[in-house]
Amino acid sequence: MNLKQMEAFRAVMLSGSVSQAAKQLFRTQPAVSMMITSLENDIGFQLFERHKKRLYPTPEAHYLYKEVEAIFSRIQDVSQTVQDIQNKQYGFLRIGCMPGPSNFFVPDILADFLEDHPKVQASLQTRTSDAVVEWVASNQYDLGLAEISTHQSKLGRNRMFELPCVCALPASHPLAEQEVITPEMLDDEPMITLHPDHMIFHDLMQLFEAGGHRMNVRLQTRFFIPALKFVERGLGVSIVDPISATSYTTYAQVNKVVFRRFQPDVHLRIGLMFPSGNPSSMIAMEFADLLCSQIDDVIENPQQFLNWGE
Repeated sequence: MNLKQMEAFRAVMLSGSVSQAAKQLFRTQPAVSMMITSLENDIGFQLFERHKKRLYPTPEAHYLYKEVEAIFSRIQDVSQTVQDIQNKQYGFLRIGCMPGPSNFFVPDILADFLEDHPKVQASLQTRTSDAVVEWVASNQYDLGLAEISTHQSKLGRNRMFELPCVCALPASHPLAEQEVITPEMLDDEPMITLHPDHMIFHDLMQLFEAGGHRMNVRLQTRFFIPALKFVERGLGVSIVDPISATSYTTYAQVNKVVFRRFQPDVHLRIGLMFPSGNPSSMIAMEFADLLCSQIDDVIENPQQFLNWGE
């Protein structure tokens, strides 16, 4: 028994005649009759009794039809699945993300993506950048967003972004009137920074020392989001990445913190990484494109947070 024979048998059962079945299948009537006869010969029992040019299904035909119908129902399910895959509406997406963007930025993007792809399932896990890199390399994530080195950015399909940091100040701070903040302006100013092992702290320290200015570190945090809370309370100023600044504007109260350009440029280097040994799914690549476009928008349109609350 082959699929064409089952298709002809099913069509005859549904239509009640060979001629109607032939029309439905876009075949000739003799061709359908031949397939039914061939099927009966293959299975070894009669499926139809013929009386006055009409076919009457045998009880065995009804039993067989139930099984054939189940097969065709499954084929239709598979066809729908294929269509969903083609339309990028089906799959499972595993995402690893460094702590900062995983609080608000990436969840908002992922929520929009899942609303447009209701059959897609996703997992978003927050890990340190080193852990994200490791888990992507071991194929435990389909893509990962993490701080990376220049060397890592050149591997495979990885995409690197240099995020120009900005200065977060209490809204009532005298420097809030300035459009651009420099190390000279922050000489001996209380600051909230990341820990000394972070690239941003290292780059800032070099800038301050090169200009002969003192970086007065009052508070240190592991991530930028809590640093902004301290800025909000007036405990100091902080140099933060634009994703953290954008995230802050989505939930915080206006008129407490303002963001200003900081020069010379200090960049946070992050990368969108993919497993090097396995191809990525269409779903993963579509989400990656969406995430990249949102990151590019933050870089190219800083006014969305520089003008926040004004």
